[in-house]
Amino acid sequence: MAKIKNNFNDLGPKEWLPFQKSFTLFETMESLIQSNLKFFIKPSLSPAPNVLSFGQDDFQSMFQKTAQNLNVNSTKTSFDFLALDLTNPIHLQAGIDWAIENGKNLNYRKFMWILVPTDLMSKNNSPIAWELSNQFAGFLTRKDEKIICHPDGHTWTSLYFRKDEHSLFQNYPSIESTHQASTQSTHHLQNWFILKPKPRSKDQILHPAKYPEELVRMYLEEFTKKGDTVFDPMSGTGTTQVEALNLGRHAFGIELSELFHGIANKRCAEISTQNHYSIFLGDSRNILNFEIPELDYIITSPPYWDMLNMKGAEVQANRKSKGLQTNYSDNKNDLGNLDDYTKFLDVLTEIYQNTTQKLKSGGHLTIVVKNIKKKGEHFPLAFDLTNRLISFLEFKHVAFWCQDDLQIAPYGYKHTFVSNTFHHYCITFQKT
Repeated sequence: MAKIKNNFNDLGPKEWLPFQKSFTLFETMESLIQSNLKFFIKPSLSPAPNVLSFGQDDFQSMFQKTAQNLNVNSTKTSFDFLALDLTNPIHLQAGIDWAIENGKNLNYRKFMWILVPTDLMSKNNSPIAWELSNQFAGFLTRKDEKIICHPDGHTWTSLYFRKDEHSLFQNYPSIESTHQASTQSTHHLQNWFILKPKPRSKDQILHPAKYPEELVRMYLEEFTKKGDTVFDPMSGTGTTQVEALNLGRHAFGIELSELFHGIANKRCAEISTQNHYSIFLGDSRNILNFEIPELDYIITSPPYWDMLNMKGAEVQANRKSKGLQTNYSDNKNDLGNLDDYTKFLDVLTEIYQNTTQKLKSGGHLTIVVKNIKKKGEHFPLAFDLTNRLISFLEFKHVAFWCQDDLQIAPYGYKHTFVSNTFHHYCITFQKT
């Protein structure tokens, strides 16, 4: 079989594959610049690729030095890679203007990289990185994002856009910054963390997308105290309720699937506790019809749209080979079976709006969610959901659950950039 020629860059698999991971442990700005330049350009081409940067003086100096070391150009009028450093918020509007002007001059199927602090907030009280992603998607084609995890706990977001046949070159971005970090209230949550969950039991593995007890415990310890009432509107196999009961909290929930409802109740019944618990069998869209007490805290993870119904995914194929269920359920009311993205967002937003009617003033809601890639298109579920929820809740914090125990798949190898999504957004809101 003939080998596939690498027309994208000059990297072999040992350098290509690590860049595919959707989070990066930050070492130095120089190494971050170098890894992006080496991935997105092919210095061996003749004539050499053209690149351009904008940002703080030290960023531009490092970028130009790295480009020179790679023997690529940075003085032309059409470009094979653009890099925009927005780690200093005073450069925000000038940087956006620069990106619009030079983005039009990107060569076909070439990329622009935007680096911005995740906790830099807009006047709409949502992360500017997310607004940039959504707004630039009306200009160039949104391709991906990576989370840059700093040793001191804070994060930057790397956004990636491409000029291609889907680029619209309209809806020029315009974002106003508060020049402030996001409100952290009195809590001390980490901004990123790596978990190594314990193996799932025979019953728990029946659920195709269970989140780990370790994550739920971390958030319950941060946002609740003994005797508080915790709720999950999509309980699955009861992870939220089990951890709440183990920590001396009351636990309530709703679950649509009879199979998972039975597993959840069995797990709760095995816990020796004086606290109250109840998991209702039904549709969380009808939450206002259930006898649920006033809530101190809600933590949940929704279906990641209808991704579990996509054919050919490696995880689904592996589960199917073991005789395990590959989707949440076949119920027509299951959100995981809605194939229209906007309708899915509408229903999910309505559920959270109704759920928070049961939440005490000052109480918090945490949602664990991923952005989605489907058939080559990028759907920013975390960003879109946040934009809807800030109309009735206050955005308080985002943390990133990073997974480093998953095998990297060579998506787009030798062809283009497609990351392995190994991070989840843990987004916390407060009812005021």
